[in-house]
Amino acid sequence: MSLLALQRDAWSAPFFDAAGEGRLLILQCGNCQRFSAPQARHCGFCSSTQLAWVESGGRGEVITWTTPHRRENGTTAAAYVVAIVQLDEGPWMYVHGAPDVALVAGQRASITFTAVADGEPLPVLGVDS
Repeated sequence: MSLLALQRDAWSAPFFDAAGEGRLLILQCGNCQRFSAPQARHCGFCSSTQLAWVESGGRGEVITWTTPHRRENGTTAAAYVVAIVQLDEGPWMYVHGAPDVALVAGQRASITFTAVADGEPLPVLGVDS
């Protein structure tokens, strides 16, 4: 699976620091205490910008997925899967997965991390058998 490299900024630095240690961070609102996905810049429930990084259990369930196909040397082989996983804490995360993994809506999943050349570790999909 080939992933594009992402680069950290001041906002995402805590997320990527934790990812490098194999830990998933999400955001918790200081106003309403609800959880948001790591890419949020404000609470999706009350619009507060008082967000703090907290550790997630890194588990949830598959909501949906798609398999983009790209042409390489005239083929249309699946390159990877993009899935939406609803974390047990509530927020949805977009994650990449291997194209040969059989997915089912509602399937239990975990978020792990993979190293990417010239970039930060990225969250990837792991599924329960």
